[in-house]
Amino acid sequence: MSNLGTTGKLVLAFVTLLIGIVLVGVIATQGLVVTDKLVITDEAQDIASAREGGNTINSSIEFTITNPPTSWKSTDCPLTSITLGNDSTDFTVTTDYVITDSTGVFSLVNSTAWIGSASNTSNIDYTYCGDDYMNLSWGRTLINLIAGFFAIAILMVSLGLFYSIAKDTGVI
Repeated sequence: MSNLGTTGKLVLAFVTLLIGIVLVGVIATQGLVVTDKLVITDEAQDIASAREGGNTINSSIEFTITNPPTSWKSTDCPLTSITLGNDSTDFTVTTDYVITDSTGVFSLVNSTAWIGSASNTSNIDYTYCGDDYMNLSWGRTLINLIAGFFAIAILMVSLGLFYSIAKDTGVI
């Protein structure tokens, strides 16, 4: 760095700082993509095929959510935070419906909640893992730390250049 003039060091320090600021945001955003689970709210399910005469429910009819766990997600990242209901009420799991969190398949139970509901549309909420989700907890931690360490490294390079400028100009 001693071959660079003071002006060159100053320009390099600012460019390094600006590039670091821009890249930290991009790295942090991409890190969140692979470390956050996806949340689905009010996914509509048509349950008309499970209704029989007299408003009773055929419990053998199965429904599948839009984003069921497949391949590695069936065992390593099953569905969580599952809630099934209609526009006004959330129903009770095992009392009103049964769902398998590793497959995303559910069936209705012939309960008073369904019999009393005239609607053929139910809403399901759940949290699932995207295809690029990092399922190892230590991997998620490491990915989330990378942006911070990158920011510190860029800051230290910029501070080093500014210190060198201060030293060259006699401020320090």
